Order: sequence, then C-alpha cells, then structure tokens
Amino acid sequence: MIEGLQLEPGAVVYEAGSGGYNAELLAHVTGPTGRVVTGDVDPYVVHRTRRLTGEAGSGRVTAFQGDAALGVPAGLVPRGGFDGSVITYGVWDIAPAWRGQLAEGGRPALPLEIGGYTRAITFRRTGDVLHAERFTHCGFIRAQGEHVRAVPVVGLLGGELQLRFEDGDPAPAQGLEEALRRPRHEVATGMKMGSGFYFGSLQLYMATTLPGFCRLSVHREAGTGVTLIAKDGDAPAILGNASLAYLVHVRTQHGDSPAAKEREWVVHAFGGQGPQLAERLAPRYGPGTVTCATAVTRR
Repeated sequence: MIEGLQLEPGAVVYEAGSGGYNAELLAHVTGPTGRVVTGDVDPYVVHRTRRLTGEAGSGRVTAFQGDAALGVPAGLVPRGGFDGSVITYGVWDIAPAWRGQLAEGGRPALPLEIGGYTRAITFRRTGDVLHAERFTHCGFIRAQGEHVRAVPVVGLLGGELQLRFEDGDPAPAQGLEEALRRPRHEVATGMKMGSGFYFGSLQLYMATTLPGFCRLSVHREAGTGVTLIAKDGDAPAILGNASLAYLVHVRTQHGDSPAAKEREWVVHAFGGQGPQLAERLAPRYGPGTVTCATAVTRR
C-alpha cells in the first residue's frame, strides 16, 4: 500500500488507524523533510504510538486521538492537503474527509470492502473524483467509530449455514431450509483452473453485477453435508423465491503435485427456481452456453 502511494521525499502523509510501526515506515519513505500524521479512536493505541515513536522513531510522526473517518483536525492538515493517506482498517465506503483533505493528485490507499470482499485499492485524486490505479488482495480488521456497519446475517439449518448480505438489507429467506433438504441441481460451467489460479476478480465481478447477491458461508462443522463448502469458508450466491444458487469449485483431476491437480467451477442450486438461478450464474463464468444441467440427489 505504501508503494502504491508513490511518495516523494518531503511528502506529508495521513495514516488513519495507528500503532506506530507503519507510521515510521511512511516517515522513512518520505525522508528527513517529510511528515506523518496518524490518528486512532482508541486512546490506549494513541498513547502507545506516541511512546514508541518517541523512543525509537524519526521524530516526524504526530499522533492524535479521534475518529479517523472524520479526518485530521484542521490544525494538523498541511496547506494544500496531504500528498497521500493510508487507511489501516477495513472500510465499506470512502469517508468524505479522506478525499477532501487530499492535495490535488494525492493518493489514498485503503482496504475497501466490496460485497464483503476486501481489496487494498490505491486511488488518485483529480478534482472531486478518485480514480482507482491499482489493487491487491488483503485482509484487515474492520472499522470502529463512525464507519461501523452491521452486516445482516440469516442463519439456516440450525446455524450450520449463514447467508451474509454485505451491502444491504437481507433478502427474504422463507422456504430456503425446506429447499436445502431437497435434491441439489448442478450445472458445470466448463471453466477449469490449475494450482495458483487467482479468482479474486471473479468474486468482485459477481458481487457488483448480480441482483440478489449474497455470500453463503459454513458457520460450523457440517452435520447434514448440504454443500461442498469447507468450514469457515463461503461461496458467492444469489437468491430467488425460496431458492438459492451458489458457485463452488470441485476437483476434476487428481495428482501428486499441485501442477497435476485441476478444479472446475460448478453451480449448485436448490429450490423451485434453482435451475433458473443456476443458468443465470453458469453462462457468465463458463466458456459459452450451459452444457450440463442435470438434477442430482445430494450425497
């Protein structure tokens, strides 16, 4: 994230969410004429930051206590704004203060949750617009204070499964438990992958384009074996009327080495609208039209 800011010597940087170590990295990058302002909502964290940077730091880090989502107190904002900012906790939106306190051409880097998937994205300010320049997969603790947001969760099958609605109110889930106890519909997409395959862009595409999107997660050890999702794992999903479809990958080729193994994306669906929901998912991710749509009984 620091690399993405492309900081020049003498830059002034804001860090939202403190601790000390990362602020000193920023101070090192910006050099003897640079400056770092770091803030945190927790008074203990701010005290620790001040103590540690005072003992072993550069002398170029200023720490303040306050809700980082509200920006920096006016007296600490440089004339013309900050050259860059780093947000060190997961957020679901970009606080107006972060853009407003940036200089023209300044870059913020932040872990942005999109449909529940977090990506550290570096933007560049041009007027009132932030243009995304690069991103990387990441994981951060979630926000406190002004940026706190509850995620609606619907439990199924006695808590074995959960539906997580990361970007809005929960959709109606009536009848889903009954549907999950009936035969499963499967559609092979024809899209296969080997070891080391990155599918983070696929997750983001689904989260931002599919109506009725949610995440189906296995909250505890499966007792009924409804899904192929591992414990504590999740899958992108869409809901219909007492129906559900989700995307998983299954092993289609075994081998002694990672290079010899292969997996294929498969859509699983339940409920009366399951076949229609599955066909909405499968053509988007396969090489062409759906070639397999066979109802099977859950094992």
